[in-house]
Amino acid sequence: MFENIAQKTLNEDFLPMSERQAYAGIDIGGTNIKSGLINRNGEILFKDQRPTLVSKGAEPLMHLVTNIAERLLYHAAEDDLEVNCLGVGTPGAVDNKTGKVIGLSPNIDGWQGMEIGHILSERLNIPVMVENDVNVMALAESRFGAGIGYGAVVCVALGTGVGGGIVIDGKLWRGTNHTAGELGHISICTNGPVCGCGNKGCIEAYCSSSAMVERAKQRLANNLTPIFEDVLDGSTENLNIKKIFAAARKGDTEALAVVEETADYLAIGLTGIVNLLNPDIVLIGGGIADGGGGFVEAVSAGVRKRAFGTATENLRVARATLGNDAGFIGAGILCEAAG
Repeated sequence: MFENIAQKTLNEDFLPMSERQAYAGIDIGGTNIKSGLINRNGEILFKDQRPTLVSKGAEPLMHLVTNIAERLLYHAAEDDLEVNCLGVGTPGAVDNKTGKVIGLSPNIDGWQGMEIGHILSERLNIPVMVENDVNVMALAESRFGAGIGYGAVVCVALGTGVGGGIVIDGKLWRGTNHTAGELGHISICTNGPVCGCGNKGCIEAYCSSSAMVERAKQRLANNLTPIFEDVLDGSTENLNIKKIFAAARKGDTEALAVVEETADYLAIGLTGIVNLLNPDIVLIGGGIADGGGGFVEAVSAGVRKRAFGTATENLRVARATLGNDAGFIGAGILCEAAG
C-alpha cells in the first residue's frame, strides 16, 4: 500500500494544499537535528531543534529521528494540520527512490546503509521522501531563499562537514548514482591533511569547522593574542568557530588569517565547479558563512581571480539566506518537488 501511495506522490506535480495542509521536514545535521512544519509558501508554522548525539551511534540516532518525526506529526495534529508526507534530509548520498543512505557519511559512524525511508514509513504509515541534506538546503534556497529567479544554483554548506547541492531549472541534479554535489570531497591538495572520507586534501579537510579550529589552535600554540585572550577567557579549550569569527570582527590578525585561508581554500575548490557548470549563482551557507568577517566576499574574490572570465561574467556569489531553517524547509517540499 505504501509503495502505491509513494508512487502516486512521485507522479504528481505537487501535493494538493489547503489552509489545513502542511509539509513536514526533518534535517539531520552533524550537530543538531532541525524539524518543522511549513505551508505551501515556505512559511514556518512550527520548528524545533535537538542535539544529534552522533557519538551514540547510528541505531540510537535512527531511534531519535523516528521519535522526532512522531512528535512532529503529533504537533501537526494538535494544530489541526494535515500532513500527507514527510521529507528528510540526511548526510551522505541517498537513493531518493528507496530512502536508503548509500554513500559514506564521515561524520556519522555506521550511517551508510541506513534504510531511513523504509523505517520511518513503516512507523508513521505515510510516504517518506529522503534526500541528501545539502540537496534539500539547495532546494529550499532556490525556491524560497537567495536562489529565487536563478536557473542554475550551486549551494555549499560549511559546518561540521562540507557539502554541496545543485539545482537546475528548479530540479535537483542528483547524478547517475545520486552522488552529484559532493564538492566537500574534491581534493585540492594530494598531500594535504587526511579527510574523514579517507582521502587527502579534500575541501572538507580545510574548510570544515574542526579544520578551522585546528588551524587557529596551531597559530595560538605559543601564546594567545590580546584579543583572543579576552574572547577565550584565557584558554584555547574555549575555542570554537563563533570565537574565531568574534576575534576576527575585532581585528585579531591570527583570526583573520584563519578566515582568509579558509576562504581561499574554498575558492580554489569552487573555481573548478564554476568552470565546469557555469552557474548563475553560488550560495554559501552554514555556520561558517554566517560568521561574517567578509568570508563570502573573500570567497567570491578568490573565485573571480582564478576562474575563466566568461564563467564569472554574470556569476553571483552570495550568502544563503534561510539559515538553519533551510534544511527542514527543503526536506518538507521534497514531496512536492519529487515529480
